[in-house]
Amino acid sequence: MTPLFWSVVAQVGFWGWLAGSAGFILTVFPHRGSFRATSAVRWGAPLLFCYLLWAVGMLKA
Repeated sequence: MTPLFWSVVAQVGFWGWLAGSAGFILTVFPHRGSFRATSAVRWGAPLLFCYLLWAVGMLKA
């Protein structure tokens, strides 16, 4: 595959990771002293996937 493809993969992974991090923080910790475990799993899995997508895209680009 071309380096352009992997560059796009890295960009998608990076922006997905940033958006997922913001969503994770805002939904898992709704206010001080509270933690939602089910939301953490729901937001954590795509967050890790986007991080891995970003890392692989950076390595292959």
